[in-house]
Amino acid sequence: MSVYRLTHKAIAATAISLACIGGIHALPATQALGFEDLRRIDGTAAAPAPSNVEVRGFMLPADQEGDLVYEFMLVAAPGACSHVAPPPANQVVRVIPDEPFPAKHMYQAVSVSGTLLTEHNKAQLFVLDGVREVESAFRISAADVAAIDMPPPAPRAASRSPWSKLENRSKP
Repeated sequence: MSVYRLTHKAIAATAISLACIGGIHALPATQALGFEDLRRIDGTAAAPAPSNVEVRGFMLPADQEGDLVYEFMLVAAPGACSHVAPPPANQVVRVIPDEPFPAKHMYQAVSVSGTLLTEHNKAQLFVLDGVREVESAFRISAADVAAIDMPPPAPRAASRSPWSKLENRSKP
């Protein structure tokens, strides 16, 4: 056997032994992250260290050709930016997939995995109401993207809604 093979086998055996007794830590697991984790109470973007995360949300295509999406904004709720103001930057993640993602429709529910970085961006997106400028406080590049079944988030309590007064009047 050559010296290279002996050295290579010795290094591999040492690494396996250390891993078994806890001397070498395994690669960090993917951490599930929600949009509530991406914001602080004062509304400014949190500054997490770059980490491998999985974030679930709804896709808002920014760069698309046919059904292939090359870049998108990930938002917490379907319909964000359509008929309403865009969410704050700390509630939007700019995603650049590792490979173009074949989208079935706008606001498709997806799971995004990759390294989360803090990075402020602005993008002009075409939504149902026309063109909107959307800001994001986070970015995941070379992301793994998968379609998922995910129900939209529950609506907020209607106590502050201007419609709640009308709804309450119509009840016997």
